[in-house]
Amino acid sequence: MSGKGVLAIWNDCVQSEENNYENWYQTEHLPERLGVPGFIRGRRYQSLVSSPRFFTWYEVASPSTLTSESYMARLSNPTPWTQEIMANVFLNASRTVCDRHIISGQVFGSTALTIQMSETRPKETMLSILENDKNPSRIARIENWTANTAFDTNVMAEESIRGPDKKIASCLFIETSRREHAVNIAEKFREQFHDMTINVYDLLCERN
Repeated sequence: MSGKGVLAIWNDCVQSEENNYENWYQTEHLPERLGVPGFIRGRRYQSLVSSPRFFTWYEVASPSTLTSESYMARLSNPTPWTQEIMANVFLNASRTVCDRHIISGQVFGSTALTIQMSETRPKETMLSILENDKNPSRIARIENWTANTAFDTNVMAEESIRGPDKKIASCLFIETSRREHAVNIAEKFREQFHDMTINVYDLLCERN
């Protein structure tokens, strides 16, 4: 059964600290987060060209997972390595608790297209752009994420260290099997929508 919630995170990192950042994420942070009850999977990506350079999303059983006692304990008591990363490496964080709506797709893809919106738009308008691409060989899955402020957290220790997080109202999340399809779809959206943050990301890893 698919999780009903998503924690969506976009960020940059200090360029000279990339190795430290990757080692922290792969060997400590992902295992720690996926050890919290209700966390189902975490998928990490890197941008092809632009900022924010990194994108991570966690599938959770419910948005309420992100206010659970176990998760709050992790946010309130970051490890020494996490404190170092948050203070000196992690930049330009956008972090939003979302309700997850799976529109189509039974598999995950190798390339992700994220279309971040500061206000919710009718998804029918957005999905009409994809009519000619609705083919499993092109689009692996389509999801719509909408911010759920009822289960968002107050500023905890991690955010206090790195600074206030940005928020989104919603995100259309598309995964494709091949990079060129994601790039082509991104261009279609950029032609019609000039007030959205549209980025294409290659998959780095998944943990569940």
